[in-house]
Amino acid sequence: MKLPYIKVEVEYREEETGAPGKVSPALIVGFGLHWAWVYLFMFNGQYILFPEADSMQLLLSATSGVFHAVALLLYAVFLKQARQLFDTPAHIRRNRAIAAFLVACATLLCMAGNMVSVGPLAAALFVLAGVASGVGSAMLLMSFGVSFSVCDLPTIALCAALSMVVSALAFALTLVVSAAFVPAGALLCLALPFLELLCLNKCSADLVDKLEFSFMTMPVRTASFVGHLGVPSVVFGVLLGILRCCALTGPLLDLLLAAGGAESAFSFSVFAASLFACAALIMAMLTLRKSRNFAFRVLVPLIAVLLVTLCTPYGTDGTFRCFALFGSYFMLEACLWVMYADIAQSYRVSAFTTFGFGHGLLSAGSLAGFLMLQPGGLLEAASTEPMMLALVGLIALTLGVATLPNGAEMRSTLIRGRLCPLLDDQTDLEELMGGEVAASEPSVEEAVVPMPSDTPGAVSSAPGDIPEPATPAVQESPEQRAGRFKRKCAAVADTFLLSRKKTEVLLLLAKGRNSAAIQEALYISAGTANTHMRHIYRKLDVHSQHELIDLVESMVVD
Repeated sequence: MKLPYIKVEVEYREEETGAPGKVSPALIVGFGLHWAWVYLFMFNGQYILFPEADSMQLLLSATSGVFHAVALLLYAVFLKQARQLFDTPAHIRRNRAIAAFLVACATLLCMAGNMVSVGPLAAALFVLAGVASGVGSAMLLMSFGVSFSVCDLPTIALCAALSMVVSALAFALTLVVSAAFVPAGALLCLALPFLELLCLNKCSADLVDKLEFSFMTMPVRTASFVGHLGVPSVVFGVLLGILRCCALTGPLLDLLLAAGGAESAFSFSVFAASLFACAALIMAMLTLRKSRNFAFRVLVPLIAVLLVTLCTPYGTDGTFRCFALFGSYFMLEACLWVMYADIAQSYRVSAFTTFGFGHGLLSAGSLAGFLMLQPGGLLEAASTEPMMLALVGLIALTLGVATLPNGAEMRSTLIRGRLCPLLDDQTDLEELMGGEVAASEPSVEEAVVPMPSDTPGAVSSAPGDIPEPATPAVQESPEQRAGRFKRKCAAVADTFLLSRKKTEVLLLLAKGRNSAAIQEALYISAGTANTHMRHIYRKLDVHSQHELIDLVESMVVD
């Protein structure tokens, strides 16, 4: 009697676990300290830096917001002209030092304005402080954007989530210290930009400086890119400005800090809100990270619920109101930051372009929302009327989510490179871009052949190893060969729409590196490296490192 033969295969796919790669603690701490400084300086300076000149807070916030948005937009518009300012790690570190110095100068100018208190001189000092803080904070923010854009999506979400907790801790701690002794709070605020600088230099050395494709990015159709990314950025920016004004500078904070012993209750509410937002973002990453704009799918409904609860009897309690406003603000800010970093990483768009246009327009919308709540503004009543605040918030959330760009819209904004001659003319490139080609995946250990040489195209001549590619007819210098090799890798990445991290892995695979070498070079874990390698083989429809190198060498570049 013959029994049926049944074969059961269970495939474990590491890419479905959502596990992040190596996380840079310096990136988390530095980014959290940056936002803590923004909360303290731009919106609460009257409690820490200039209690005698609290009437100047609006002038400082408006001036700083304008120059912050303009500086970010200038990054995106004049990227090509300013590229030489960022061409070496030494130049980048110099720019960060200038940014930290500008922010520190802004803090000192506010302290000087506090001594003058009122009059034209005080106004001039606060305007100068606004200019310095706006430009300096934009430069620091852009550096963080570059570091985030080279991380994988799970790592981006995890770092953004944990940085919210760090920012809440630093913000609440500084307010409590300042309530006890104002000069101590001012010194902490003055030290924050220099602590940011140390963290930025550390995380950049770990994540960015070793990369070879950090400036080889995908060009975009500017008008289309700004149209798809700018509309939701402005809409969400208006809501962010409203939430920021209600949570940080509205009657709520005055009421809590005026009451005896309220600093601890306020600090607890802020910290609890950051923990709630952190847990929500991590849960969204673990469950829906494969969906475009996954963070919005989980966090936006939570924001809506928190805004609606402000209209209930719970909304009359100052502690809960503080929790709801800060929780909504943290979650919305995190959603947008993850979206910008994901676009820069997934489509290999320059971080200057993505964060410049995206966060620049977000800052402009935030400034507009902040000004709407000022006396005489369009939404002045929203700061004291929970029903109006909830209504405005729900409308902004609906419009913002409805205008979020999808994958097809973002791909339509890219200016793609030339195709690979080895590809069959009948190949459906749209299918390739979507990663839906059914290709058998070899074992990573079997497919990768380790090679000792760092020279592009130089491979071992041992039997069974990958053959050396054909030598160009024209004798080239080592620099010319390296440049041509990188352009070929970039052309393959453009054709198959590889992400920023996968492009770096492709380059190392084409050089003959194995998994261990890729982990060390890119500061990623073994599981992340193997996952990227499998994805690259499947997207390129190759079955070995030999075929991958042939594909790269077949590219025709100028």
